[in-house]
Amino acid sequence: MAFSGINRLLSAIVCNSAMYLILRHRMELLVSLACLALLGYLCWQGFYGVRSYQYRDSLSHKLANLSADFNGVARQRKVLEDKVKMVQPGTMDADLVDEMARRDLNMGKANDVIVLLKP
Repeated sequence: MAFSGINRLLSAIVCNSAMYLILRHRMELLVSLACLALLGYLCWQGFYGVRSYQYRDSLSHKLANLSADFNGVARQRKVLEDKVKMVQPGTMDADLVDEMARRDLNMGKANDVIVLLKP
């Protein structure tokens, strides 16, 4: 009789340790699956998400287009700065001033032939 009580106690301990191992393995499985799901989500975001490789490539193309536009505007600015330097007092070119006045004011001399072209 005393042995049956001990046997029951030992079987309860063995059952509890077996249940503990089963629960532990299940928990490890759940944690592993959660980590794999997170890794899969991050990989998907890396390839197809808002900040993906495709987005980075589109930004590099946009940067190239904008830098080309910037270079064109910088050249236009340089041309306009050179014209402004030519019109400043002390370095004024009379022919340039005459040409600009005729073009902007639509005025000419009596013997001038004016041909208007669309720009």
